[in-house]
Amino acid sequence: MKAVIALGSNLENRKLNLDIAVTKLEELLVGLIVSKYMESKAVGGPVQPDYLNAIAIGESNLQPEELLDQLLEIENQMGRVREVKWGPRIIDLDLIVYGENVSDTQKLKLPHPLASSREFVIKPWLSIDPEAVIPGIGEIKNIGIFK
Repeated sequence: MKAVIALGSNLENRKLNLDIAVTKLEELLVGLIVSKYMESKAVGGPVQPDYLNAIAIGESNLQPEELLDQLLEIENQMGRVREVKWGPRIIDLDLIVYGENVSDTQKLKLPHPLASSREFVIKPWLSIDPEAVIPGIGEIKNIGIFK
């Protein structure tokens, strides 16, 4: 199943953090493609450094919750600390879309509820998947910041 994952880092060596996360995602997903890294301002949360962001797309046979657990494990291995909501982080891996799955549980919301309004998700995603679709919303080139 096609997985779209947003990556972000704004602490320490941001590029190295993304590079490490991509290497770990290559072990988890088949046929991984990754956008160029893009700078963005922090959205929400406390005042903090700018982010380096990317989108990764690959295939997986895991159940959605299992894939989410694997992403959270990568974050933990890399030293992600969750002290402040939307606070600075060494790595952030968000499952944006997973096939046509729609979920609204406490653990997993698919598609990611803020994806269509976040330029740091949409821009890199469109750069590697110009016909990208968010289930229940439509083609991302026709929504959100691109209307």
